[in-house]
Amino acid sequence: MTPGESSRYDVVVFDVGGTLLGFHDQAPFQAFLAGAGLPATADDARALHARLSAVIRQERNKAQGLGARGQELSDWWRGLFRLTWPDRPDLADEMLRWLFDGRFDQLYDDVKPTLAGLQALGLRLGVISNFGTHLPGVLANFQLDGYFDFVIVSAAVGVAKPDPRIFHMAVDASGRPPEGLLYVGDHVGDDVEGARAAGVDAVLIDRGDRQPGALCPRIGSLAELVRYVQVPRQPARAIILDMDGVVLDSMPHHLASWQEALAPLGIALGAEDLYPLEGVPTVRTAQIFTERFLGQACSEEDARRLAAAKQAAFRRAFVPRLVPGMGPLIHDLAGRGFVMGLVTGSSRSVVEENVTPAGVAGLFQAVVSGDEVARGKPDPEPYLRAASRLGVEPGECLVVENAPLGIQAARAAGMACAGLATTLPAERLAATGADPVFGTTADLRGWLLARWRGD
Repeated sequence: MTPGESSRYDVVVFDVGGTLLGFHDQAPFQAFLAGAGLPATADDARALHARLSAVIRQERNKAQGLGARGQELSDWWRGLFRLTWPDRPDLADEMLRWLFDGRFDQLYDDVKPTLAGLQALGLRLGVISNFGTHLPGVLANFQLDGYFDFVIVSAAVGVAKPDPRIFHMAVDASGRPPEGLLYVGDHVGDDVEGARAAGVDAVLIDRGDRQPGALCPRIGSLAELVRYVQVPRQPARAIILDMDGVVLDSMPHHLASWQEALAPLGIALGAEDLYPLEGVPTVRTAQIFTERFLGQACSEEDARRLAAAKQAAFRRAFVPRLVPGMGPLIHDLAGRGFVMGLVTGSSRSVVEENVTPAGVAGLFQAVVSGDEVARGKPDPEPYLRAASRLGVEPGECLVVENAPLGIQAARAAGMACAGLATTLPAERLAATGADPVFGTTADLRGWLLARWRGD
């Protein structure tokens, strides 16, 4: 297949640590403990793994830009291991030897199927990594070397991410212009911002959903990448709308309801706290706010109690109404033959209580609510489920979203996504992957009808 026919890009370039390889398997840690003559049960291995993982999360940003000289990375890792073993520097040094021997590295399960899937689309593949000069051998040990047309290692070229020069090297190696490349990595600073500074698109791989506030396109697993790179078909057959902030003019009322529910805890919530989390299930949102503002974990029971208080406040205050101009637009699109879908992180009961009175429920051929999916936004599941119910392929859908998590979900589903800036600045929606972004429903309508139906 010729590159460009089915993909937005010609070349996909990968980071290594946290993207292709990780420390997710505890077996090597158990082997390390046994070799050191220490207790080496599965629980001991889990404890060591958890301790090291916590140190890495704490110290990760201190590694930004390191790697132009191999010794920099060695010193950084040695420091991590000494924080992990503060009373046993000998064990810290032994862990460093294991690291550079590759004995802690494990290949993520989604790597080889994804690389093969991208190659089947006709894409070329490459690597940019802040790594030691032994990286080619590490890739060969995992039988990955055959997938890549080029491998650029910071310690070998004397330049490290996020310096745009290392991304320019990838552009030169690929023989394609910067806009023909996509970079995939797990760190916003080193990977996403570095690539963007070189004019290269980037997507964040966020395994474990640890960076929900990242202002960039985001996927939860590499398995989502094959859909992500594919070109949506023109014209769209289906229009899928988010509910809160796109169809319903409800976000200020959600904010007021959260403020009422959280006030007894002494939490003063602002729009800047809530709006970026739109799409997160209500119970999880309660946990996030409790942990963020009170610095303590929130049990499932307490979170459900807060969520119920919030929902009760919302029901008391909100009179269902549409975003200005959205009612005529939905009627117009349905009348022109588009199949219409509605996707929301809210429950089915909330949809029925608010969309039906607003007078547009009958125009949606598919509705996907938060209680119908195992994984909500930013996972692509809600939008993929909507496409399936509408009987269309993901590439035949256009999504309209007003929030970063929804944009990330739509893009990860392989769908085109336009932004509607009803709650957050247009620049923030664009940074997350919406293209284009509109300030009013009237502007959105004009673009939709002109671009997607030649009107």
